[in-house]
Amino acid sequence: MPDQTHVEASADLRIPVIDLGPYLADEAGALERTAQALGAACEEIGFYFIANHGVQQSYIDRVFVEAERFHSLPLERKMAVKALDQPIGYLPLGGQTQRAEKYGQRSQHPDRSASYYIREEYPADHPDRLARKPWVFDNRWPDDLPGFREGLVAYFDAMSALMRKLLPLQSAALDLGADYLPSHEAFQPMNCTLRLIHYPPRVAENAGQYGIGPHTDFGYTTILAQAKKPGLEILTRSGEWIPAPAFDGMFLVNNSDMMQLWTNDRFRSAPHRVFNLEGDERLSIPFFVSPRWDVKLACLPTCQGPGNPPRYAPMSREEYQAELHRTVYKLPGKSDAAE
Repeated sequence: MPDQTHVEASADLRIPVIDLGPYLADEAGALERTAQALGAACEEIGFYFIANHGVQQSYIDRVFVEAERFHSLPLERKMAVKALDQPIGYLPLGGQTQRAEKYGQRSQHPDRSASYYIREEYPADHPDRLARKPWVFDNRWPDDLPGFREGLVAYFDAMSALMRKLLPLQSAALDLGADYLPSHEAFQPMNCTLRLIHYPPRVAENAGQYGIGPHTDFGYTTILAQAKKPGLEILTRSGEWIPAPAFDGMFLVNNSDMMQLWTNDRFRSAPHRVFNLEGDERLSIPFFVSPRWDVKLACLPTCQGPGNPPRYAPMSREEYQAELHRTVYKLPGKSDAAE
């Protein structure tokens, strides 16, 4: 773990650092202490770093190498695995631009980033594939890139296991008991996506161009392996954009919209944006976790009560995705006055 004094000075105490080591070692009282710290971060800013998380550094290093290998391929080879009707495969430069009106003036230029996405691998004989479950997809793997698939699948599996370790902490932080969320049908199975993002060198004449424009994440939780270059900024509750440093060996975790909806706004889904501030290339590797698409999430029992009724109608991830096509990142169910 990096020197704590340096970490706190660099982050200016705005983004909490949570050490998972004692909790993962099953030390007495560590689950409760860690959950309390996680809950405070989720309620205040919606982002936090995790240290001593148990994911091998070699897995993290390798996925950055694989991301660079893929994005360095000739365009025609990347386009051979272009994303079609789902975000699986390659999304070329300018292929996605966030609608940023809610969080400030929209840039005149498309977002300057390209991405490659994979979802969970389901073998041919897996019961969910045989039953044609809606969360089973086929990844679009590039040809003639030895080791690429194996490296990404190993990392995907490690991150899925890490998320399974975070669920009891989130559950305890919400006063639900450590087993409530891990055993909930919304995570049987989890719906995860790994995204390899490439930010090319910025174009000096395109003033104000985003790498990724201001937005909130749509799912439940995001775990980010961030490159050692500045760029990610978070909007605080007071309306200030603050930079998120990149710490060796740590992940940056943030809440997403479905978590905010499920917790009745108790856990914040924070807007964030990315600029490529330096002259060269930048990579980041977010791992997105969503609940199962077909499970309706009704306000959690510990997030409502007298004077605090549910703000949102029960909604599934699939229904929320459809709502996003009709709104500009407005959490459905809230009145205009509440926005």
